[in-house]
Amino acid sequence: MPDLEITPDLVLPEDELAFETSRSGGPGGQHVNKVETRVTLLFDVSGSPSLSDAQRARIREKLRTRIGKDGRLRVSSGVHRSQGRNRAAVVERFVA
Repeated sequence: MPDLEITPDLVLPEDELAFETSRSGGPGGQHVNKVETRVTLLFDVSGSPSLSDAQRARIREKLRTRIGKDGRLRVSSGVHRSQGRNRAAVVERFVA
């Protein structure tokens, strides 16, 4: 994945983003219990060298319920039946 442009003034290097996969819940038949299609994007708000103090404060204020005690923002998607589509959806949600 190339660097991720959030705004024209903020571009995050790919190494600042981490992805985890897990099994999705919900309907989907037998396939859903075998394949890890849910994707969670992790971003270290506290430790990111790409953010200014003002950007860091705004993220903490607006998204405090999605930031864990470890200072990492978590965004997940499990609505699609493929890992690739969930990864694209989670990146889109993260940028938004």
